[in-house]
Amino acid sequence: MRQEDEDVTIYQAFRVSSKDTKELSEFLHFQKVSNPTFASAAEQIESEEDVEPKRNLPMRSCQDIAGYATVFIPGDSPRFVLKSAKSIPKVIDLQGRGIRGMSSFHTEGCEHGIIYADVKGVARVAQIPNTNTTYTDIGMSLKKLPLHADVHSIAHHPTSGTFVVGCDIPEAFELPKEDDYHREWQNEKDLAFKPMVPRGVIKLLSTTNWSVIDTIELEDSETVMCIETLNLEVSEATHERKNLIVVGTAVAKGEDLPIKGRVIVYDVVEVIPEPGRPETNRRLKLVAKEDIPRGAVTALSEIGTQGLMLVAQGQKCMVRGLKEDGSLLPVAFMDMSCYVTAVRELKGTGLCLMADAVKGVWFTGYTEEPYKMILFGKSATTLEVLTVDFLPDGDELFIVACDADSGVHILQFDPERESTLLVPNVLTVLCYSC
Repeated sequence: MRQEDEDVTIYQAFRVSSKDTKELSEFLHFQKVSNPTFASAAEQIESEEDVEPKRNLPMRSCQDIAGYATVFIPGDSPRFVLKSAKSIPKVIDLQGRGIRGMSSFHTEGCEHGIIYADVKGVARVAQIPNTNTTYTDIGMSLKKLPLHADVHSIAHHPTSGTFVVGCDIPEAFELPKEDDYHREWQNEKDLAFKPMVPRGVIKLLSTTNWSVIDTIELEDSETVMCIETLNLEVSEATHERKNLIVVGTAVAKGEDLPIKGRVIVYDVVEVIPEPGRPETNRRLKLVAKEDIPRGAVTALSEIGTQGLMLVAQGQKCMVRGLKEDGSLLPVAFMDMSCYVTAVRELKGTGLCLMADAVKGVWFTGYTEEPYKMILFGKSATTLEVLTVDFLPDGDELFIVACDADSGVHILQFDPERESTLLVPNVLTVLCYSC
């Protein structure tokens, strides 16, 4: 890497309290900030006419580029150094060839933009989008979409190129008039000051202009627990498969009543768009719905090679298949200790990880002939696991789990020990707490 391609060292200046000081060295304090952005390789342009000698290109300060006061770094890896009042300096790459020179450019058609010339002498005018977009929060372009709801889960549907978001909106609580458990509620009068309870909402987002093109409200006291895009078998005769949206919900109508759940399967279909809104050519279509009488549906995953799904419902993990009549046929199950917070499958192998909310990590296997789930091992200690996943490392396969105390645990299945438990790998333990 040449000298001009090396990382740029950024210095951040902070004001310090000083009275009646005149020297600049007493007024400013400089702190070195690391730059995680690496310079890309220089593009080799072969041209006999290009005999211009290599020269150093100085950095350029620009006061208003899309509302940011920036420093531009030209050369083979052009980039901007941006900083807001609440962030450290961030480095944002500029796509394209190397740049010889750049200047701010502000006209009626390009407000607060830039004009630059690349290594081939081509001048271009560009503008940095700034509508609901920030660049200094995480060091890359971040667009914020106002959904006006609490988002719990999100899934991408690759076939239609849309996103499905599970949200909760607050609504006033109403006493159910037809309740077998609380018949006395039928004689209650309407409350003047009603408490607010969440209600689940499923929103379909279009990537064309990032707008909501379809909204489905769930039943009273029903909230979204998880949403996944699963490749499921939709025909028992032709064994056809489709990418479907599967939603797991919880129905909680009070602390004295058991929690129920539902598994809802949607397909994203193409419809006639609304006038003037071509992005509204997609809708959610109900494919199947299954009520779970005991326990909420807290996690979902694909499993096996036959297009089935693994559903974590209450204290059970159950393998279900989608039938053509819209029902979900159970074929195998495994009893858990409390309730499952996450399930993961090593795709196509039947090897599954299940994270119990209290009893740690379970390592299981699923077979299709016959349909059966087998427990290989589980963590030796009580562990409040929030999420879990496989961690491949060359020819080795480890397990990474995150607990409620901000700790990360690396575990390995070792059947040669006396007890077939998931034991921490002494050589590769990466446990830390924030």
